[in-house]
Amino acid sequence: MNSNLTIVIPAYNESESIKDVLEPMRVFAGETNASVIIVNDGSKDNTLDVLTQFKTQHPDFPLQIITHSLNRGYGGALKSGIMHVQTKFLVTMDADGQHRLEDISKMFDKLTRDKADMCIGNRNFRGSNFSRNLIKKIVLFFVKKSTGIKISDLNSGMKMYKTSIVKSLLKYTPNGMPFSDTIVLLHHQFRYKITEQEIIINNRTGGQSTINYRTAIYTVIEVANIIINFFPFKFFAYIAMALLFFSMAWGIPLILARHGLSVGTSFLLLASMNLIFFGLILENIVRSRFEHYTYMTDE
Repeated sequence: MNSNLTIVIPAYNESESIKDVLEPMRVFAGETNASVIIVNDGSKDNTLDVLTQFKTQHPDFPLQIITHSLNRGYGGALKSGIMHVQTKFLVTMDADGQHRLEDISKMFDKLTRDKADMCIGNRNFRGSNFSRNLIKKIVLFFVKKSTGIKISDLNSGMKMYKTSIVKSLLKYTPNGMPFSDTIVLLHHQFRYKITEQEIIINNRTGGQSTINYRTAIYTVIEVANIIINFFPFKFFAYIAMALLFFSMAWGIPLILARHGLSVGTSFLLLASMNLIFFGLILENIVRSRFEHYTYMTDE
């Protein structure tokens, strides 16, 4: 199994935690023949020095270090690492020590057993504080309603992929933290099978999380962009239904009072109908693009 596996890890200012990640990963790679790619994403601390020193001390460790001179973001780092993968499968992990190597085999077994194309490491909302979990649940609820996707953990950093498939989808993904959400939605859109495996999250071994409220806002914006680009009819239909509801709540009392339709009510009705037609047009465009993509990949 693992002779066909590469572990891809993005690292930004993780000099404190990466030390505790490297040694067990070296042992794991020795036991399984797995390869490791760590992307130093423009770190301002001595992350690169730690990586270079460890590689020098352990020349048998199949570790490839990729360095960005400037920070490109979580997604940018993952894309660099993924594009260098030569094995059939790959798994992404974080550099903060929260993910366990023991879960890799479980995820591979689940991927194989379910004949899936992606396996998400489901954290069951562990490893985050209340506010971050609340944001995740809101985003997940909105995405589920808009796309029909049936998953429990949208933005887990631990995911297993079929390399050829994820490489073909990278051109659609952002460079920032929303990469995690986007890559799941892309697999769903292009009809690739997604499964989940429950994983255990450890406490951070060092460093500090770069996720904050700005990341949450950016994630919501990116998810909205993906839904508009890949599921436009549902997106605009929800807005149209809301406008229709307000127009009825505004207009029905006026009609019952024999005042006729107001300008505001008429505007909301026309806006809702226009959004429905606009969503239908975009939906056909998206389907055409999807069919073209499917044809090209089948060839």
